[in-house]
Amino acid sequence: MEKELLPFPLLPWLLLTCFSPFFVHSMELSTSACSSSNISIPYPFGVHGQSPSPAQGFEINCTSSGPRLPIGNNSISILNISLLDGYVTILASAASRSPQCRGNFASFSLEGTNFTFSDTRNKFTAVGCNMVAMLVNGTSGGYSGGCASFCSNNSIVDGACSGVACCQAPVPKGLKKLYSDFTNINITASLSKYTSACAEAFIVEQNSYAFATADLKILNNSNKSPPQYRHVVLEWSIDGGSCEEASRSASYACKENSYCYNSSNGIGYRCNCTNGFQGNPYLQGPGGCQDIDECFLGNPCTHSCINVKGGFNCTCPSGMSGNGRKDGSGCNGIGTLQISIVVGLALLLLLLVFSFWTHCLVKRRKLAKKRQRYFMQNGGVLLKQQMLSRKAPLRIFTSGELDKK
Repeated sequence: MEKELLPFPLLPWLLLTCFSPFFVHSMELSTSACSSSNISIPYPFGVHGQSPSPAQGFEINCTSSGPRLPIGNNSISILNISLLDGYVTILASAASRSPQCRGNFASFSLEGTNFTFSDTRNKFTAVGCNMVAMLVNGTSGGYSGGCASFCSNNSIVDGACSGVACCQAPVPKGLKKLYSDFTNINITASLSKYTSACAEAFIVEQNSYAFATADLKILNNSNKSPPQYRHVVLEWSIDGGSCEEASRSASYACKENSYCYNSSNGIGYRCNCTNGFQGNPYLQGPGGCQDIDECFLGNPCTHSCINVKGGFNCTCPSGMSGNGRKDGSGCNGIGTLQISIVVGLALLLLLLVFSFWTHCLVKRRKLAKKRQRYFMQNGGVLLKQQMLSRKAPLRIFTSGELDKK
């Protein structure tokens, strides 16, 4: 039976979870969950009776259908909670209808909560014929956005929302209440069989809504039609003013090894772990921001890696220079091995030179002794005796000295 190999990128995480019970324990400390759902509920969200207890304004109810977020008199189904990006995806009917519709229902409001409609992840969408849908600013009463939609039997296409039976516009920053104003556009000749003045405007997650002709049929239905539930993204933040204001308060939510940043919607603030740490920035202790061992999780160094709090250091071998990082200059120059090879070759060369010099010296001495022996064997002793007996100033020259002269 063949063994199935695990993809390499998964190995560090498997090693971390297998050999680091602290990591698993810290994850358990920072989240809660409903038994009827596998949706993770990170602090500051929480369920009453579970640890950690939810922060004010972030209470979640567990039901048989999963976690639900109480907003006003409504209990809204939660699809996902993002701790890092600060948003919640819900299933809701954030819609309003024109007065001509049967089954008109109240506008959707987030006032008095820690939530706003996300301006980057949602679209203001309107479905209807020959009308203009305007988004009313709940504070000033003025308009903060809108779009127009026209109808023609030959131009209505399922899946398209570009101004024919369906139109879309951006959601303004900081929007907490959906209230729409509709204006009919009189056209002399009817271009569509959908002549009803009923129109619906709603906020929906970007790219999650696909227009269908059936949506027009529902609006034109003479019977009272229920609201449609769609994906909506809410941004959340900690109430307490800006980071500068909140940092002076005893209720400041950002814990150790974290930093504060103001909400992009201009309401409240959020926290995040500082670079080199991971975890929940709203919790103190094991469940909070903990140091990442970069050397263990995919060594970022070319040679030696040393983990330090909030980061890591790369070192190069002796004789080499550079930052030692794989994404940097690495280690350059001559290393210990290269130095050893160069020194070894130099010593070998010196040894060869010394050996050659010694060989030449020994050879010269042998030659001198040989010449002395030949001199003695060929009358050298007799010649010296005659020179001494005559007491004459004579000198004996070698063949080499004669060659020089």
